Amino acid sequence: MTASRKHAPRNFKEAFARVLLNETGVAVNSGALRQEQMDNELQLALRLAGFSGDAPHAADASSAASEASGTWSEDAEELMQFVRQLGPRSPHLSSEQFLKPFFRHLALPGLSIRELDDDVARFSKLTFLDVSRNGLSSIDNLPPNLKYLKAYNNPISQISCKASPSLCFLGLGFSKLGSEGLEQAARRFKNLLSLDLSFSQLAGLQEVIAPLGPLHKLRHLCLGGSPVSLLPFYRVQVLRWLPQLHVLDGVAFADEEQADSQQLVAWGTPLRPRPSTVRVAFQFQRLAGTRALLMPVAEGIVAAKRAAAAAAGEEAQEEEQEQDKILEACAGGSLRLRVELPDGSWAETAEVLLSAEDAAAAAAAAGAEDPPLIFDDFDKLEKLRTPAGEALYFEVDIGEEGSEGSSGEVLQEDGLVRLCRWARKGLAVKVFFRPASPPPPEGEEEAAAEGDEGEGGESKPKTPEPPEEVDVGGAVIALDNFLWHSQTDLGEEVRAAGELPESPAPWSIQVPEVRVVVADRWLDPEVQVPPLEAKAQRKARLGDARLALTVEMHAGEPPPFEEEDPAAAEPPKKGKK
Repeated sequence: MTASRKHAPRNFKEAFARVLLNETGVAVNSGALRQEQMDNELQLALRLAGFSGDAPHAADASSAASEASGTWSEDAEELMQFVRQLGPRSPHLSSEQFLKPFFRHLALPGLSIRELDDDVARFSKLTFLDVSRNGLSSIDNLPPNLKYLKAYNNPISQISCKASPSLCFLGLGFSKLGSEGLEQAARRFKNLLSLDLSFSQLAGLQEVIAPLGPLHKLRHLCLGGSPVSLLPFYRVQVLRWLPQLHVLDGVAFADEEQADSQQLVAWGTPLRPRPSTVRVAFQFQRLAGTRALLMPVAEGIVAAKRAAAAAAGEEAQEEEQEQDKILEACAGGSLRLRVELPDGSWAETAEVLLSAEDAAAAAAAAGAEDPPLIFDDFDKLEKLRTPAGEALYFEVDIGEEGSEGSSGEVLQEDGLVRLCRWARKGLAVKVFFRPASPPPPEGEEEAAAEGDEGEGGESKPKTPEPPEEVDVGGAVIALDNFLWHSQTDLGEEVRAAGELPESPAPWSIQVPEVRVVVADRWLDPEVQVPPLEAKAQRKARLGDARLALTVEMHAGEPPPFEEEDPAAAEPPKKGKK
């Protein structure tokens, strides 16, 4: 059920009239309702149907009613019975005095509604209303006896309707609701039992707790997916200051959390302010099936080399034609991993050298029966660091709060909102390959080593520039589990200390095996959109590259850099630089 964009309804009145006409054939009119005359016509229609035997078969009637009801209203079946008896042009049936008090349930999602105009107040018996996926920026009017309002996926930031003591459920997920809008909602809907603010713009505990504290009937609250859910000790602090809650983010408070919240009361712990930074850490464990990423670029390199050799009149040896293209093209090159940070910048690791000698040694150590594939499995990436030798830890500034101009434009984005958007978007990881540097031309190796200038200021040949890195593949990894923290942050050490530390124990997401696609498939929708849950990371299939890593939020201090003991290192192999 969709409306034409060219003639999309602008307000609730127009949307209701459009849907009613499309679904039932009834056109709303403003004529007066004569209830007694309508009742007489209904009785006459029933008698005539009985005498003529034209009453529809029970099964046919049920099927027709089911088709008519669809999803737009649970009252559609009853209304269609009146339509069949009186006809869609009945002035009594199409009167708004009859129609609007008739409905108790309406679902009008995705109709481009921009305004809940005052006509909605005419639906005096309406208890359920769904206006999700429209263009509402504010809630200006509501039916007087409404109990359930679903307004998901609307850019709602203001609540300006009259107070509605009957409302017990309010769904405003995926909205632009901030602290001001939440205060407006709390003042108007004081009897709420359940409030869904998932994926909102709320970024502070104080702006959540202050307006919701007086809502003593509130039992269910959902803030998952919102920036506030990333704050340290989020769950236990919400329960500490909103003890009336039973469920947060769809997870009931466990006995342990209840006890921890009472501990905070006993300690007299104040509401924790937002920290200035959040430390995010990455640790790569393994990159396997790498040949699937290297093969396209290796084939290009080998083809170019053989074409150049053919142009020079050189004939390729038969054994060279049959040798491993990956080994021929990639030996002496390197791999590098890059991750996208919350601000959109990219951080990179040090290079992983592709040594043909090391690969041959590994193959020999594995035995002749089943030697590993060359440059396919890198299973010791735990100590991989940045090019400067630092651990893969990054401080994300969340101290600054957002600000808006007089016309509503964003002047400065809130740091916690930026971090939340990054977690929702997912972690982008890319794999880059740099081919080995070409050797200097024959006869110029010594000249290149001596310097740029010789005697008399003559220019000497320089060592060729290293080739550029090539993007060979990547993956987008779901991080939304960070936004749905479901357990207390207080451990035994915190309980024994009797106070909250600066940071909680690290929140960790383990990714044992995620599929890494070749660069040509990087923009595929199934790659760019991570799964709904981080636990459901896309598993690699046969022949795919696979990446294993760990991501930590609220990570501790980076471990000290441990340089390898030269004495303990393996002696260099003969002929190896």
